[in-house]
Formats: sequence, structure tokens, C-alpha cells
Amino acid sequence: MSTKILTENVLTAFADIVVANKRRLYRMWLVAPWIGSDTDGTDAVARIMEALKATHCRVVVITRRPMFVWHHRAVELLASHPQCEIFVCETLHTKLYIVECNGFRAAIFGSPNLTPAANLRNRELAIEFRSTVQGRSDPTAALISELVSYGSFLRGQDDVRPID
Repeated sequence: MSTKILTENVLTAFADIVVANKRRLYRMWLVAPWIGSDTDGTDAVARIMEALKATHCRVVVITRRPMFVWHHRAVELLASHPQCEIFVCETLHTKLYIVECNGFRAAIFGSPNLTPAANLRNRELAIEFRSTVQGRSDPTAALISELVSYGSFLRGQDDVRPID
């Protein structure tokens, strides 16, 4: 179990967790109002999608309705994964990224949106939690469980709808 404060390359850290655990992923939560992907394929969204190839990982995305080309491009990229569900919420401000694997879970929450600017240019702050314990027997594991519960709760709200 570990807890760490992240101030630089927060989304690279999350993508690194995804890549390192790609063979045992079973669910991922990406909750951010703004999601962006560059065209060069080196950003966090592109790295996550590369790691998801040939996996059966379920991906739950909650974001705002895309109004910009870069947001739309990233949502389309995520939607190309066969096990991806995308929901929109116009009042969303939460930034939460969770990986659930067999024998391991990690969560990052804080200020960064899932965009290249948040990863490379903006001043951001996030907290990373990692645990090899399932359930709530350990404080870190319990916190990750509560964050997963929050994601499930958020997805079930009336103003959170599947993207059309």
C-alpha cells in the first residue's frame, strides 16, 4: 500500500500504471470534464488505449459533452475500445482515475483533467493511492473502494447519461 503526492506528469503516472498492469486489468474509471488526445499518439489517452488492445478490460468514462475537436477525438478514441461505456455530465468537475486489476488497485484524484496540457504545462496536484489488498481491511484499500463507489454513484445520477 502506498500514497504519494503528484505535482508533475500526473497523467503519465496513471498511464504508466495502466501499461505496467495491462495483462491483469479488469476495470478502469476515467472521470474528467475534459479529455484530450494529441495526434502524435504519445499522450496519456493514446498510451492507455494502446495498453487496452486485446484486453477485455471494462472502461467507464464520465466526461462533459465534447464541444471541441480535441475532446471529441479523445472520446472517439476511447469509444473504439469494445468494453468502453461513455457517459456525459454537463456539471462534472471531478477528476478521478482508477485502475482495478487482479491483485492490485490504484487511484489518482486531484486537479488535472485528462489532457496533454494538464499533464505537461499546467500546475496540477493529485494524490495517488495503490493497494494490493481488496475490500476495506486496510485504510488505503478502503479509500480506493470508496472512490470506486463514488464512480458508481456518479454514473447512476439522473444528470449522467450515456453519450449519444
